Amino acid sequence: MSRLLALLLLAGSLAAAGWFVRPKDRARDRDAMYRAWVMRALAAFWLPVLVSLAVLDGWKVLTGLPLVFQPVRDALPTFAPGEIVAGAVGGTVLGLAVAAWRARTGGRPIGRPGALMPRDRRELPWGIVVAIVAGASEEPFFRLLLPLLITLATGSAWVGFGLATLIFGAMHRYQGWRGMVATTLFGAVMAWVYLASGALWLVVLLHMLIDLNGLVIWPALRPSAAIPSGR
Repeated sequence: MSRLLALLLLAGSLAAAGWFVRPKDRARDRDAMYRAWVMRALAAFWLPVLVSLAVLDGWKVLTGLPLVFQPVRDALPTFAPGEIVAGAVGGTVLGLAVAAWRARTGGRPIGRPGALMPRDRRELPWGIVVAIVAGASEEPFFRLLLPLLITLATGSAWVGFGLATLIFGAMHRYQGWRGMVATTLFGAVMAWVYLASGALWLVVLLHMLIDLNGLVIWPALRPSAAIPSGR
């Protein structure tokens, strides 16, 4: 495909991501805020994925690693698929257990959680919805689409994954500098897992689990009356 087409699709995708993070009106009620966030996430992340893959006729990359990523994949240590899945899921579950213990003992999340953090038990189901939508929309966008388009535009998969990871961290600037550093590192780890496994579904699952920790487990387990009944 032409580099110009890749650049056009990349520009459209970045514009969608920029629209997603622009300042929002916080005066609306909480349920409306959550509904609006879900719709924006799907529009800003999944719509560019669907449109770009349709234009590129590249649906098969949803179930396998694009060939243009192979130079980066070849530079990574080699592990059996089962080892990658077991290590990634096991490490994530261990991290969730540690985070749950810290929440129970009064620890604080890294960075600022932001407006999406449930404020009472009535909002915990919204935390589940946000975690699922975030994993299912952000991973195809930041671990597949952006690296793919940047690679096609620049000719370098290293540049593709490097820039996509930095953009992913910058998208979380509302969490403060500690949160940005943490999410950038998280994005790098997810990129490694994706490249090593070739399984987009795996990083989607891991992202969901991590967000469930921050948006459901943490607020549900923090001590005292931090989350009232909501009545």
